[in-house]
Amino acid sequence: MIRHLAFVLAILIAPSSPAGVTFERLLPLKPNEGVFAYARISPSGRYLAYSSEMPAPDGHGITQTETVVSLPDQRVVFTAPGIDGYFSNDNDRLIFVSYGKTPSDANVAILHMRTGAVSHDIAPLVLGDYHSWGVRDGKDLILTIASRFFYLDGDRAILPPGIVADCPGIGIGERPLISKDGRRITTFVKGNVVVRGLTDCRDTLDTGLQGAKADFSWNGRYVAFHVQKADHSGSEIVIVDTRDKTVRTLTGLTGSAVFPSWTRDDRLCFRYDGDDYRGFMMARNVLSLPARPLAAPRPRLPESVAWRDVFPDTTPIHRTNLVMIWSDWSAHAPVVLADLERLEADVRARGLDVGIMTAVPAGGRREVVDRILQTHAIHVREIAIRPDRLHLTGALNQIPTELLFRDGVLIGQRLGPQTFDDLSRWIASAVTTGARR
Repeated sequence: MIRHLAFVLAILIAPSSPAGVTFERLLPLKPNEGVFAYARISPSGRYLAYSSEMPAPDGHGITQTETVVSLPDQRVVFTAPGIDGYFSNDNDRLIFVSYGKTPSDANVAILHMRTGAVSHDIAPLVLGDYHSWGVRDGKDLILTIASRFFYLDGDRAILPPGIVADCPGIGIGERPLISKDGRRITTFVKGNVVVRGLTDCRDTLDTGLQGAKADFSWNGRYVAFHVQKADHSGSEIVIVDTRDKTVRTLTGLTGSAVFPSWTRDDRLCFRYDGDDYRGFMMARNVLSLPARPLAAPRPRLPESVAWRDVFPDTTPIHRTNLVMIWSDWSAHAPVVLADLERLEADVRARGLDVGIMTAVPAGGRREVVDRILQTHAIHVREIAIRPDRLHLTGALNQIPTELLFRDGVLIGQRLGPQTFDDLSRWIASAVTTGARR
């Protein structure tokens, strides 16, 4: 009863926007709790699914637990080791990556919300994770972060999978999300958020904005995602009208808002990190915000980028240099930093002419950054990156982002977490051939 009362009070004291937007504090995070990547609200708005990150009981590393909460009574209705939950259009199922007993046992699973039953191994994980769910021509359609998609027959994938169409001028794109009708996707093309068809090249819109993963509203007209604030103090949510080519900015919050997702009735759920509150929130009446025309698309990431363009305040001392850009809110940070620490020790032990570095953009909480580094014993060199150079890196789309330089020129960029083996192979290719990839 006391907890429920506190929840109600949190709603009543939440701030409101001059445009008529109101905010609800849905679920606070524990002081030492993190969130792996994005969370998802169910279409009805009743359930919230997120991967909770907590320090491991033995003090080494973290645990990742896919968690589903019934918001009206703040009750946890499902937990299991895993990540990346995404609800079906009818609220009945949740697709997620199940870790089994350990992450090495990872497989694609579906939770049935009414019974609690879980179906495992519904599709090969090699097709990609970060699944998103649509219904196309009456059939359930799943899209992965690797731009592969497949239909479902019950709880089983129909294979072979399809692949997002390759379009002139934009290619396939990277790390997409699908619309609720399964016909369009949002994707990243050289830094910009682009809306386009799944299987064709019609109805393409380059928003001209460098932002994170963009979620479709239920009528397919709007996409919402977070972008860097103008003062570089954190992130804020924008809503792009793909029909009228306008954009709205969600105002009324002083902290950082990330990874929005829509309910059927056009509310937006998102994660919030501020001095006043840290947890999940819901915004109502977001379409009452004033709309302004989208600016002409800014140039996408240039074909050629030099070290001095991105890091003018630092002079590299090696011929090959790898920089990982990360932040305190990055769900992948502890794992990828540990792999980077291992990589740095490996190249040093082998005497390779390779520099390994990190960079943390403005807007993060320095005390949290330092705590992550200390907790995981990370000693990789950190270099400065100016806020006005961040758009050259791709890190406004995805954190972490890895940049590989050879002879002072960017020869490769990767969005998202990379393992020790991924980075080792990448560096080996650069050292032996200097090839761009």
